[in-house]
Amino acid sequence: MSEKEISFNDISPIEGVYSDFIYLKEHALVTMIKVKGVNFDLLSLYEQNSIFDEYGAFLAQNIHYHPETVSMTIPIKMGDYLRKWKLQHIKSSQDAEVNEHLKQLRASYLYEYQKTETDLSMAVKAHFIVLKEKLKRPTLEYLHEAENKLTEKRDEIMRAIHQVLNAYDSNQEILSANEALSVLHQFLDYKTSIYQH
Repeated sequence: MSEKEISFNDISPIEGVYSDFIYLKEHALVTMIKVKGVNFDLLSLYEQNSIFDEYGAFLAQNIHYHPETVSMTIPIKMGDYLRKWKLQHIKSSQDAEVNEHLKQLRASYLYEYQKTETDLSMAVKAHFIVLKEKLKRPTLEYLHEAENKLTEKRDEIMRAIHQVLNAYDSNQEILSANEALSVLHQFLDYKTSIYQH
């Protein structure tokens, strides 16, 4: 008796996308907020303690929303920068006025930058707040109700985290469903995710 092949979709918790939220197989909607990190090396000890206290208060005041915080390594995206270097390389190779040494130099820069983007050691730390709202039953009516509740949760969490981090030049952004799916891809399969743009 042969074993049935298992695909990624079989083990993935994701069912699809609904109204710019991720819809899970467990019948819940998920949204993600990306939070720019704070450079603690630039803060005094008093400021460090203050931000810990404020963040603790934020968690305590919003515990009923069950926010999950996730920090993970994500690949550096250099797409726009690489496109400029590719254009420069193409223009150089077609321009008779540009000498061969300059053409080779520009090509080598492009090659090095492409290697840098796909180097697994070239990454940054990213921080996310994940919010979830379970459906009472998997119907359109309860889906719409969960969407409204999750939107309210997300807006309240955005206001609260902004109050905590506003003084530290930290921005927050709500991820679209596509961006959140990309983050989940990076979380589940970092190595191949670096090639996705």
